[in-house]
Amino acid sequence: MGWVSILAFVVCFGIVLSGFRKNADPFSPGRVFGLIWGLSIGLADLKFSGFQHEWRTSSWILLLVAVVAFLVGTFAAYVVFIRRPLMPLPRIREVLGEEVIHESRLFWITLASGIVYAVAYVLNYLAKGWLPIEAAARDMSRTEFNVTGLTFLIYLVPSVLYFVIIYFVKVKGARAKKLFLGVFGLMILISFLLFVSRFQIMMLAVVSFAFFFYATKHVRLRTALIALLGAAGFFFWISSIRWSSFVAEFLYWSSRMKFPRDYAFLTEPYMYFVMNLENFARAVQKLEQFSYGYYTFDFVTAIAGLKYWVYEYFNFERLPFLVSGYNTYTSFWLFYRDFGVIGLAAFPFLLGFGTALLYYRMRSTPSVKNVTAYGVMLFVITMSFFVFPLSFLWFEFNLLLIYVALRWTTIPRMVAA
Repeated sequence: MGWVSILAFVVCFGIVLSGFRKNADPFSPGRVFGLIWGLSIGLADLKFSGFQHEWRTSSWILLLVAVVAFLVGTFAAYVVFIRRPLMPLPRIREVLGEEVIHESRLFWITLASGIVYAVAYVLNYLAKGWLPIEAAARDMSRTEFNVTGLTFLIYLVPSVLYFVIIYFVKVKGARAKKLFLGVFGLMILISFLLFVSRFQIMMLAVVSFAFFFYATKHVRLRTALIALLGAAGFFFWISSIRWSSFVAEFLYWSSRMKFPRDYAFLTEPYMYFVMNLENFARAVQKLEQFSYGYYTFDFVTAIAGLKYWVYEYFNFERLPFLVSGYNTYTSFWLFYRDFGVIGLAAFPFLLGFGTALLYYRMRSTPSVKNVTAYGVMLFVITMSFFVFPLSFLWFEFNLLLIYVALRWTTIPRMVAA
């Protein structure tokens, strides 16, 4: 283990310990981001795979520019709010417990969005005649199941299930409706598991966890550990569907792993963590032309109908300079690919500043809307080692639906009183 890994893991340990201080918030943006990137850098420097290489100094500098820029952004937001009093966590939970939700509106918007999901799901299946869970048996990629427009609507699943959770927590009584929505939500979850897709479920998990932590008294250290173990078990189960033991052995061999074969099941999670950074470190050395916002603002060209036209006209390459079959580069790659070093400094700074502003706004004026907004950004920074979710059109559509739903169903405390 090199000094970089040791330093990174020491930083992670320090961040975890700092979260146990009295009145500390273990899920503040700086702590979460620092923990994610400390862990990612520490694991990447272990070099357990033959696909990993020694990074040039310039690659380290570019990566650290982005990491430091984000942390500087969070500090800038702290300075903005330095004179504004922040509520302690117990008081935030009390305030949010008093906030009222318009029961019938939330019920109907949950039902309507769930029906849209179900119709799109059935039509997509009728158009293809198979489900992604069958992809391996059919010797094809599960992405071939996608049908333009329909699959986009299927990815509403995080919003629908989040509405179900809010209904259960915030609505008093209404047992019959809760039973119906519980069964309805469970059917949606089971059907979506057949997609063998973890990203949307991860979004739901992070946003819901933030809601439970800040808006209720249900999350404690014991429950958080149980939830973490449950989530790990779920994703291991999904992996077991996608990868049989034979394939896991092949993956271990093909990834040129250097740890004992008995731990072959760790190959996929390890490679998913580290190859993003490896691809970034390699690609920033080879990139010669920039794309000036095409990838960072992918959802804009998608809405305008120009996404594929621009891609073909400028002859862009979607996955350049890959080290292996792992095809993600961290969210920082998009900023560098579009705008170079300026993008690596500016966009992480804005991301850190915006996330911290939402955090301090939630701490100063708590509401379900503000907690949800921070939960969304918590997911964005949690996934920053992997991809940049804000560039996806389906992600933006979920944000729009959640915003409209909460704005329509939340009753301000002054009005409710």
